[in-house]
Amino acid sequence: MEENVIYPRSQKELICVMEKACKEGRLLETILDEFARQPFHMSALWACRSYFYQLDTEACRSHPALPPLLALLSAMEGDLNKAKKYVSILGETPRHWKPQDFCERDYYRIYAELVMPYTSDGMFLRIMFFLVKTGMVPVRSLTLSASRPSILNGFRDFTRFGPYLVRYKDTISETVHQLYGSVGKNVYDILLAEWCYQNNDCFKSLILVTGTIPLIEQESDMRCLFVALALQMRILLMNGQAATAKPLVEKIRNRIHETGWEELTSSLNALECLAACYDGQQESVVEWLEKTAPDENGDIYMMDMFAWLVKVRCYLQVGKNMAGPFFVRAPYDLVRQLITLLEPGKRYMDLCECHMLLAIICHKAGDRERMCEELETALALAKKYRYIRLLSDEGICMVQMMSVYQREKGADAFTNQIMELAGSVSRYFPNYLRAPAEYYEALTATEKKVLRLMALGMSNNEIAEKIGRKAGTVKFHSNSIYRKLRVPNRQQAVDRGKTIGLL
Repeated sequence: MEENVIYPRSQKELICVMEKACKEGRLLETILDEFARQPFHMSALWACRSYFYQLDTEACRSHPALPPLLALLSAMEGDLNKAKKYVSILGETPRHWKPQDFCERDYYRIYAELVMPYTSDGMFLRIMFFLVKTGMVPVRSLTLSASRPSILNGFRDFTRFGPYLVRYKDTISETVHQLYGSVGKNVYDILLAEWCYQNNDCFKSLILVTGTIPLIEQESDMRCLFVALALQMRILLMNGQAATAKPLVEKIRNRIHETGWEELTSSLNALECLAACYDGQQESVVEWLEKTAPDENGDIYMMDMFAWLVKVRCYLQVGKNMAGPFFVRAPYDLVRQLITLLEPGKRYMDLCECHMLLAIICHKAGDRERMCEELETALALAKKYRYIRLLSDEGICMVQMMSVYQREKGADAFTNQIMELAGSVSRYFPNYLRAPAEYYEALTATEKKVLRLMALGMSNNEIAEKIGRKAGTVKFHSNSIYRKLRVPNRQQAVDRGKTIGLL
């Protein structure tokens, strides 16, 4: 082993270590040293996945630390069946547990099962209380997710248990303290703050977060600090204090730089971009999309779920592929892909958000029927699990969709509450998810056709012949296009059409 190494290693450094080990024929030994015996970043594990896939089955069976790591990688890919197969290499979970009968393989197995979404709630509690009883805590590998405080290790969703946080406060806070160690109380307070925020108790949520942040800073737990600061920023942002976003982002970025927790950078960049969406900063949104956003053409990394959901919003904000028919490819296909990955793990809050985003896509594409269907699915999840702010924070889009939905399906107290809160958000952020084309009066179908022919360099007479109209009619449509796009001539009309996605 190298001396004076600071762990967790950076992703770049770890990739170099793995490349060298692979060339020297020390891959298995190095993987065990770097990932089984030392702390590591989840993003670094993901970046090194190709080296794990070079290991043979015998190595996995001989070293009990390997199957949980491969199960983690499978869960990161969204393949829970594969994750379950890797965990099963360590044997079946017995019906009755006796600490004296537990061996190393048993502990590796239950630590893996603790975070896997396929593990039942009953089994999760069984494992948790067994670990507390036997003193096998705190669990070093348990972390809050960078996307939501109540997503354990980026996989297991606890948002549906929000009401129990208050009802069984003492039991839950004590258990969380046992599992997480000295930062346990802070973890509980963050989870409770998220629950309060979703229930629209923003004041209590802000008090909890503000009071917890100094305590977390004393513990030097960067992941806890990140989710606390991110939640604080979201609360302030949704209450019209957009000016607080930038200094909070910079504070988080500085702490990441100081502590080396680079795996949080992706979510931080996405958080900063989301604030830019609300503030209507199109240039910042486009820059994030082009330079920093995750690429759906490769493997989708489940730990980046927050960034993926922000990316969908960015597509809507910049109007990417929104000028076509209903099946607007980029955002629609991405959300459908995310739903396929989220459903097996019962990620209800993320699924609610996905169906809400599909509803917005349908709304912007003019498909009222499908918009109502997707919104109805999102509303059912939101009502059952109290994801009130999740929907209402979409502002003007939610107001517009809810107006149509209530006319079609009827109103009730819950939809009225969403409508009222969304209206408040829309007054603070009138340009949120407002694509460039939406700043101009919509062109008719004929005007769009004329504009496309203009872009091909056709004269009015050529356009008239092409569409079977008189030259005077084409001139009338051209003038209407200039007026709606706020330009004086056809070249500028074509340029404006390209800029806002009409061409």
